[in-house]
This record gives sequence, structure tokens and C-alpha cells, in this order.
Amino acid sequence: MDKTQILKEKIADAEMVLIGIGEEFSEDFHKINHYPHLMKGLEEIDRHEDISWMVPFLEKVYLEEERDAENIKAYQNLYELVKGKNYFIVTTSIDGYIERAGFDLERIVEPCGNYNKLQCSEKCTKELWDSDDLTSVIKEKLQHTEELGKTEQPRCPYCGKPLVFNSIVHENYIEEGYLPQWEKYTKWLQGTVNKKLCILELGVGMHLPNVIRWPFEKVAFYNQKASFFRINEKLYQLTEEIGDKGISIEGNARDYLLEELK
Repeated sequence: MDKTQILKEKIADAEMVLIGIGEEFSEDFHKINHYPHLMKGLEEIDRHEDISWMVPFLEKVYLEEERDAENIKAYQNLYELVKGKNYFIVTTSIDGYIERAGFDLERIVEPCGNYNKLQCSEKCTKELWDSDDLTSVIKEKLQHTEELGKTEQPRCPYCGKPLVFNSIVHENYIEEGYLPQWEKYTKWLQGTVNKKLCILELGVGMHLPNVIRWPFEKVAFYNQKASFFRINEKLYQLTEEIGDKGISIEGNARDYLLEELK
């Protein structure tokens, strides 16, 4: 029996499924040149250095408009595999593609943040603001590219410093944005004790090993009914402690979902 068939059977038999999604799913915006209005926007920003702050907002527009992303297709294949199961997903990706694949959003936690909220760049307050309104303004001005230069940078209403996306790429990242979902996740995780648990770790490297990789190994070690699957292009090896419970698959996790689970 091949590894993919074993994975499918373990998930089908599992009472609960824990999924971790890592670096191999991160968007690199390489397709942004497929959208001429976004390319013109970037050229306009090059000419007006004082609006360089707008680049992440153009990235958000790209993420909203990109419907053909391989990540989305891969997530949809994953969803078909686990729909109907009691699952929870931890992802370090900030592109938000996973939210468009059919998963229950209450079963996803994004500890690295995303493009949905804005925060004070100086962290003078823990308050967060929706980013949709400003993104809509920028999308409208993209229809008349010359107007981009007139766009005012969003600023914190308390200290006047620039607002930035609430994600880990910023030095003063406000973690409170994801903590409510993290609490749901930890409560869910407590319920995995003595349950048939299938752990699926997809493309998780050593960028933030304390978020997914090491905690997942620990869960697998202590749960006697756990099975563990690690799919990774380079760091696919299993530790000795969970070797008897796990299967490692060498290969890019996103490609695996696209090709093996289609």
C-alpha cells in the first residue's frame, strides 16, 4: 500500500485531524505581472517614493483577484480530504488563500496574522482596524493610476504613526489579533487526548518551529493513538521518538496536494 493510500485511510479512520501548514505554501507574488493595472500601480509607486507604503496594499489587491493560485487548488483538494471530519488547522501563511477553499474559518488559526486587519506600526494601542475600506479606495484609484499619488497613508488615530497590516512581517506585530482563535485551538487540542488523532504536517520547515513543527511532534509523542504524516521537500525526516507512528513523504507539500490528492 502506498503512502497516500495509508494517509487517506488514517484520516478516514481518525476521530480528529490536526493540520499544520508552513513555508511551502507562502505566496511570492510572482504572478502579479499578470495584472496590468497592478504593474502600472507598482510603476507609479516607483516614480513616487513617498507612496512606497502602498506596495502591501497592491499585494492584497492581487491576493483578492488571483483566482487561479495553485495554493487555492491545493487547499481545495485538502478540504475534500478532511471535510466532515473534526479538524483544526494551524497555518503560518499570511496570504489568506486557505480562507477561500471551503474550510470552516472557526477551525483555522493564523498566528502570523494576515492582510485582513491594520495595526499601529508603533504598537501604541492593541486596537485593530479592518483593511477592506482602504483597499477598496486603492482599487478604485488603480482605474486612474495617476490618482495613486494622491492617496493618503493611513495613520493611527491615537499617535499619528502609519498603520500597517497586522502580520508577523512587522517588527511590532500585535499578536492579540489571532489569540481568540488560538484559544479555540488549544481547547480543541485538549480534546485530542486518548482520541484517534491523525496529524498532517504540510510544508513546515524551521522558520517558526515552535508554532507547528515541535508542538506537533510533542502531541504525536504523547498521544498513543496518534498517526503522523510529514510532507516536506527538504525537511521531511521524522524524529526517532515518533518514528513508529509516522510516515515521511519527501516532496513539496503543495505539489503533493495538487498531484496526489486531485
